[in-house]
Amino acid sequence: MPSIREIEIERDAEDLVELTREIDPTAVVTVASYTHRLRTVPERAEGRIWVAELGSRVVGRAQCNRNFFTEGSDTVVLNVAVRRAQRRLGIGGALYETGLRHARALGGGTLLSSFHENPAGVAFASRLGFSLSRAEQLATLDPRSVRDEASGGVDLRPVSSVDPRLVYAVDLEATLDMPQAEAVDDLPYDEWVGHVLEYPGFSAEGSFVALADGVAAAVSLLGADPESGRGHSLFTGTLRAYRGRGLARAVKLASIRWAAANGITTMTAANDETNAPMLAINRRLGYVPAGRRVEYVRAT
Repeated sequence: MPSIREIEIERDAEDLVELTREIDPTAVVTVASYTHRLRTVPERAEGRIWVAELGSRVVGRAQCNRNFFTEGSDTVVLNVAVRRAQRRLGIGGALYETGLRHARALGGGTLLSSFHENPAGVAFASRLGFSLSRAEQLATLDPRSVRDEASGGVDLRPVSSVDPRLVYAVDLEATLDMPQAEAVDDLPYDEWVGHVLEYPGFSAEGSFVALADGVAAAVSLLGADPESGRGHSLFTGTLRAYRGRGLARAVKLASIRWAAANGITTMTAANDETNAPMLAINRRLGYVPAGRRVEYVRAT
């Protein structure tokens, strides 16, 4: 049986990136982006991470923290993953119990777990009393294959050339209207900067803003890993007053064009299955379904 211990970020990062890529084939992740994500979780989340180590290799992990994106939330997030070759050995159960003790110490009322949908994961969650609460459609695209053209007259600018607070304002308003389990309404600007602008995979040149009436009205944020040729849509959204003008498609298409010209051969996107407008945009651009990311919940 592997030993379970708290994470040592520098020591464990490479193994955890390998684990992430195995459990989520759509993930665009590097050691730099993975460690950055861990280090930008705010202290108020009271997060802890444990790893299961077999010999000198990490084969599983459990991550537990408060939902820090939503003011007043009593949800605690607990995610468990084990490499396929080491499953059915009790490792997942041991990691889950370790994380559950912390979740209960935090006093949360709801326990939430999310993962790339697969039979083993669904069976594990169901066995522990979780039930499906929502799902996101995952999709992939070769940006070089896109032939769609945006409507003329849209003032498009790379995020690198505008005041980032304008981008932040669009992100916050549009995110509030996205279908999700709990509203994202507690993300201060400095945390947003760390989460987005300082994220190692974020491309300010490949992310675009649409200006309308002198206002930053829509944005599309791109994460890119040119070394692997992979990219992902971090976020696309439009201010409420400017929806229905094709601005979301225009900024997303601009990011796709940039990706195609800069060595990206595969892009991924994730959207709630009830987000009909964005799913329609993705279909028009040529995105192909690539599974689901699901959320399961139970009482703590």
